[in-house]
Amino acid sequence: MTVRGRTLASAGWSVALAAAACGGGEPASRPTTFGGDRPVQLQVPASFDDGARYPLVMILHGYGAGGFVQQAYLGLGNLADAHDALVLAPDGTADSTGRLFWNADPACCDFGGAGVDDVAYLGGMVDDIMAAWPVDDTRVSLVGHSNGSFMAYRMACDRADVITAIAGLAGLGPTAPCAPVQAVSVLHIHGTDDTTIPYQGGDFGPTRAPSAVESVAAFASRNGCTAAPMTGPSKDLDTGLAGAETTVAITGGCPATGAADLWTIEGGAHLPAVGSQFVTELTGWLDAHRRP
Repeated sequence: MTVRGRTLASAGWSVALAAAACGGGEPASRPTTFGGDRPVQLQVPASFDDGARYPLVMILHGYGAGGFVQQAYLGLGNLADAHDALVLAPDGTADSTGRLFWNADPACCDFGGAGVDDVAYLGGMVDDIMAAWPVDDTRVSLVGHSNGSFMAYRMACDRADVITAIAGLAGLGPTAPCAPVQAVSVLHIHGTDDTTIPYQGGDFGPTRAPSAVESVAAFASRNGCTAAPMTGPSKDLDTGLAGAETTVAITGGCPATGAADLWTIEGGAHLPAVGSQFVTELTGWLDAHRRP
C-alpha cells in the first residue's frame, strides 16, 4: 500500500486470517448485519446472554487493507469470544486504485477527493447497534491502525457523545477542527522508526500532521488534563524487538473519563510484529478506561 508516496508492504503480513471468524450465539430476533451499502457482520460472543450488557469494539483498518485483514493482523480475530464483546470490523470505500480508505482528515486518506462521510457511516452503525443490542454505553471503543487510527481520532472529535475510548496504532491526531462534546480516553501507540506515518509528524499533501507527542498533548488539553506526562512501566509490544522496547507516558491530572496516554515503540516500524502481549496490553487498557 502507498500513503502519500510512502510504501506499506502488506504482502508480507504473517497473519492467521482464519482467526478472524465471526462469533456466534446471537439471538435470531436481533439484526447482525449493519452498514447499509457497506454491510458488516456484527461479531457476537458464543456465550451471549440477553440479560447482560456488552462492550462494543470497532476495528478500523489502514489504507489499502480491510476490516478482515486488519482484525487478524492485530491479533483480534477472536476478540468477541475471548473478551466477551460485541465486535465489528467494517471496510472503508475503494479509491480509484481499488484501495480501501477512510475519509478521516485532510492528512489521510481521501486522496481522490470523494468526500465520503465516514463519520456518518461509522457513527450510524454505532447508533444502530446500540439500539438493537445490549451495549454497555460506558465501553464503546475504536481500535485503528494507520488511516484507521486517523479515523478513530476523527470519531473521538465528532462522536464523543457515544465513543468512550480510542486506541490508535501508527496514526496521528486531527488537523481539521476538533471539539468533542465530552472527554474521550485516548491511547496513541507509535513506532519511532515508522517511515509511512512518521512518529515526528510532517507534511501530508496540503496539511501538516502533528507528531505523536503533539497528538496526545492536544487531546489531553481537550480532555481537561492538568499535569505533565508521567512515565509508566515499559512494555514488550513488538516481538521483533528485544526486551521491553515500548516506553509509556501517562498524562497527569486527567479526568476519569479522559485519559491521554502514549506508548512509544522504540525502533518500531509502521507494521510492528504484534503478538499476544500486545493484545493483552491493549484490551487491558480498554478495560481500565470505561466512561464512569
